[in-house]
Parts: sequence; structure tokens; C-alpha cells
Amino acid sequence: MNKLILLVFLLVYTSAGAAVNLNNDVTKGLVNDIQQAERALKQTQQSIAKDNAVLQQQLSELEKSVLALQAKTAVARRATDEQTLSLETLQTRLHDWQQQYSYQNNLLQRFMQQQGVKTTTNNTDFAAILALVDTQLAQLSQKSAPQWQLQQLALQDGQLKQLKTLTVGPMHWFADESTNQAGIYQINQGIAQVALNFSTSDSQALLALMQQGQGEVLFDPTLERAMTLQVAQESMLDHIKKGGIWVLPILAFGVFALLIALAKALQLWRLPQILPGLSTRLSHIFSLPAAQASHELQGLEQQAGQAVSSMQHELLAISLNSNIGPSRDDQLFAALLHHKHKLEYWLGAIAITAAVSPLLGLLGTVSGMIETFKLMTLFGAGDAAAVSGGISEALVTTELGLVVAIPALLCHALLSRRAKTYYGELESCAVNLSQLNTDTSSTWQEAA
Repeated sequence: MNKLILLVFLLVYTSAGAAVNLNNDVTKGLVNDIQQAERALKQTQQSIAKDNAVLQQQLSELEKSVLALQAKTAVARRATDEQTLSLETLQTRLHDWQQQYSYQNNLLQRFMQQQGVKTTTNNTDFAAILALVDTQLAQLSQKSAPQWQLQQLALQDGQLKQLKTLTVGPMHWFADESTNQAGIYQINQGIAQVALNFSTSDSQALLALMQQGQGEVLFDPTLERAMTLQVAQESMLDHIKKGGIWVLPILAFGVFALLIALAKALQLWRLPQILPGLSTRLSHIFSLPAAQASHELQGLEQQAGQAVSSMQHELLAISLNSNIGPSRDDQLFAALLHHKHKLEYWLGAIAITAAVSPLLGLLGTVSGMIETFKLMTLFGAGDAAAVSGGISEALVTTELGLVVAIPALLCHALLSRRAKTYYGELESCAVNLSQLNTDTSSTWQEAA
């Protein structure tokens, strides 16, 4: 039994060994096959890469040849189209070319206008305009590196003189070595004119810049606007002269109102103050005995002094020299009317001046506008200098009329208020004195 088992075990072991050997042989064969396949694949890929590079080069050459053929085809097609174009198509193309030419010409003309260069050539002379543009560009290039140059300037006294000038952008300087004078000049309508002379120190600085190549100089940061305003400034007399003939009556009314206002102000200022409570004090005095009343009346006059005005003194005299009744009232009323006329005398002239001056200014305005419209009819509305005279006359007369009327109106209001206040005090005093009860004026006469 044991032998049988041992025999079976040996058979099984032998079969297993044979199977293992068989598996090893198969594995080695498969590995060899895979390695051979990889080498073949690598060789195939290398061959494909070489063929691909060759094909890419051939494709690029073919594309270039196709593009060249397309360009030749376009040229040939265009030539064919040119031969087959109709007359209308040619005219349309010519019109487009003319518009393009006009556009370019207008651009060049606008450039020349912006640079301040007037073209005297014909607009159709394109080559001449291009030459002017080249010249202007050369000048602009020179301005980027400015140099001192000799130029003829018109001095402030009207003389012409060759001086050294320097231009940097919109600024222009000049230097006169013979007189050690320097300054700024302007170009008006193509004429170089001296606009401002520097002081001695500033002139020396500009001369040092010219001689040594370095120095400090003054310039106008407003780009000549400040100098233009300085030149355009005018005196008060020149401003008034622009108003024309209507300025004379306005000024006459103004002087007339000023003199009257000063005279009336002096008159009203010199008026003495009204003595208050005069009728009450007199009533108390007249109630005393005659001797004591005379003494008190003298003391009242000494106390009043200059306080009692001539107008109030006249009202007091009327009250003491007449009895209570209509006669005294009439006399007081007549005296008040006289004093009122005296206080308000010539005030109406100031009021008239305040009312008439604006009307005269309006009349001058209408006259100036008529002159303006007349000049506009003759010379057109485009020339501002031709119509500025009439506008100046219109505005200046209105201005002067208001300048005269406003102070006259204020003076009349103040002086009238002062006169009315003073007259009101006189009227109140007269009313109280009209009721003064005195039987005789002997006491007043003795005191007087």
C-alpha cells in the first residue's frame, strides 16, 4: 500500500515539473516576441517620422506655389476685369480718386492754416502745397532747437531796427547789444513789433543768455494775453469819449446835480437845532409876574443861544406879537410855507437829474445802435472793428446815465428826508405856538 502511494506521488511530482518547464519556455517565447514587436514598432515610427518631414516640406512648397498661383490669378483676373470694365465703372473709379485727392488736399490746407501760413498757390497745385508743408515742417524742426537770428523789428517809437531775436514756441524775445536793452516782441499781421521792454536787470539776464548760452529770462505765461490787455487799457477820459456827443449833456446834468447836492447838504447841515418844548416853557414863563417873567425870558434866551433857529425865532415872534386866533394861524402857516419852500428849494432839480440821465443814456444807446446797424449795412457783420464804435457809444452812454442817476437819486432821497424831518419839527413847534396864551407882548418886548 505504501509503495502504491509513493508511486502516485512520484508520478504527480514528475508531471508538475514538466508543466513548470513548459510554462517557462512559453514565457520566454512571449517575451522575445514582444521585444521583437517593440523593435519593429520603433523602426516603423522612425520611418514614419522621416516620411512625415519629407511630406511636410513638400506640402509647404506646394502651399507657396498655390499662393503664387493665386496672386498671379488675381493679377490676371484684375487685368481681365480692367479690359472688360464699362465706361460708367471707369467714371465711378475716377470720381473716387478725385474725392480722395480733394480730401488729402484739404488736410494739407488745414495744416497750413493751423500753422498760420497763407498759401498763395492754386488749391489744385498739390506739389506746391507739399513743398510748403515740407518748408513748414523744417521750420518746426528749427523751433525745436531755437537759435538767435537777426530780424527787423518795429520799435515803440516807430523806427525799424535789425535786432537779434529768439523764438521758443509762442514766445518771442529780442536783444539790443548797442543799448543793452531787451524785451518781448509780438507779431501782428506779419509785422514784428516791440511789445515790452525789460528792466535793466532782466535785460542783462537775457543778454547773458545770448552771449553765454545760459541765463534766466522772463516770459508771459498767458501767451501774450496780458500784454494785449495792457495795450487795450484806456483812461477814464478815453472811455468817456467813446460815448459820443450824448456824453456832454449827461455830464452836464451830473455836475449840475453834484453842485446842488453839495450846496443843499451844506445848507441843511448848518441849520441850527430846533429847541424842544419851547411853547411849554413860554407858557410857564407867561404865568409868572411881569418882572419875574422878564427875567426868566432873558434866561431862556441866554440858555437857548444859537439853539433857536432863525426859522423857529420867526415863528416865536409871530406867536408873541399876535393874539390867539385865525390871524396868528394864518401868519404861522404862511411862515411855514415860506420855510418849506426854502428847505426844498433846488431839491427838485436833483430829482429831475436822476430821472433825465437814464433817458439820455437810453437816447445815446439808440443812437449808437443806429450807427452800428448803418455800419453793418455798409461793411457787413463780419468786421467787428467796423461796428465796435457804435456799440461802444451805445454802452458808454447807458453806463454814464446810470452812474449819474443812481447817486443823484440817493442824494435826493437823503436831502429830502433831512428837509422833511426839519420841516416836521418846525410844523410841530408852530402848532404848539399857535395855542400859546399870552395877553400882551410887553414882557417879550422888554426882554428883547
